[in-house]
Amino acid sequence: MKNFTLTLLLGFLTLAPIFAQESGNYISATIDGKEWKAEAKRLKIPVKNVRYLALAGFEISPDVQLWLRFYYSGDALQPGTYPIESLEEMEKKGYKPKSEGKMWALVDYSEETKKMGHGFHDGESQSGTVTITAATETSVEGTFEATLKGVYYQKRALATMTGTGLRGNLEKKLLTKAGAGMVANTDPHYHENSKKTSETDTITITNGKFKVDWTKEDKEN
Repeated sequence: MKNFTLTLLLGFLTLAPIFAQESGNYISATIDGKEWKAEAKRLKIPVKNVRYLALAGFEISPDVQLWLRFYYSGDALQPGTYPIESLEEMEKKGYKPKSEGKMWALVDYSEETKKMGHGFHDGESQSGTVTITAATETSVEGTFEATLKGVYYQKRALATMTGTGLRGNLEKKLLTKAGAGMVANTDPHYHENSKKTSETDTITITNGKFKVDWTKEDKEN
């Protein structure tokens, strides 16, 4: 029965592009010299005591995610140029933003380097700038450039031997590719049954652009 379910899921993954629907929402960038673009969505992630907006572009096989996260005060995002920050440094400094506009901007990246979630190369937000060129209550667009701290994750040995998480990973890929909405965690660097290794490098992102409008989504809910 398990083999049948796995075969069925793999079959759907092959056919799913037929049902996928593209929108005008996107995040694009040149990542370490390679051009990349994907459909983007606003992620509904509850955060207490601060306004929060998370945007993510997501593609599968291999899984690649590029996130932009904004923590801000006030009723709405304001157009302007803001420094990109490190979450680690933000926590150390008691969440005091570098910008006078009282907004924290983070850019994070994750790329699957081994099939079925057995390895990831992530980029943790470090520095750069993001420019919001237009913003409303249900849309935002702009540009960004960022330098990220590259880190690596690998599947834990026990999870590799037992196949833990394989079925869940397939189901996430299936739902996303079929156009049922982006399946993502609340943290771009959460990789189930994986551990961070000691290997590090630098990921450079240039020519970043984003445009996301969730007006229709809000009206439907």
